[in-house]
Amino acid sequence: MRRLPLLWLALGLGACQVEDRTPAGSRQDEAAIRRLILTYHRGATDPAGGPAPRELRVVRTDLRQEGDVAAAWVTARWGDGAEGGERDVTELFVLRKGATDWRIVHVSTASRAAPAGAVHP
Repeated sequence: MRRLPLLWLALGLGACQVEDRTPAGSRQDEAAIRRLILTYHRGATDPAGGPAPRELRVVRTDLRQEGDVAAAWVTARWGDGAEGGERDVTELFVLRKGATDWRIVHVSTASRAAPAGAVHP
């Protein structure tokens, strides 16, 4: 009698499968978008119009993709923590996929000074 529940459990576990139903190409698209944003940041200037700061640390990136259109919200920290201080920057990237690759259609930026005494990761 004790074997019957164990038998059902064994049969049930054998029938279970983990399926990945991620839309085709979305992981490759996400990687391509992240690379494009990184390339953009490497060639970017300070959002205030000055020369590129010594250090940019991306704190968080949130992506949303629907077909050939994507949006990326990037939270970054500009500056080197020296005399000029640091600024938190939030950027919204709008991207569109062409025949072969992604391109940035629009970038919107908002920045503010990092709070005094903030603990930085």
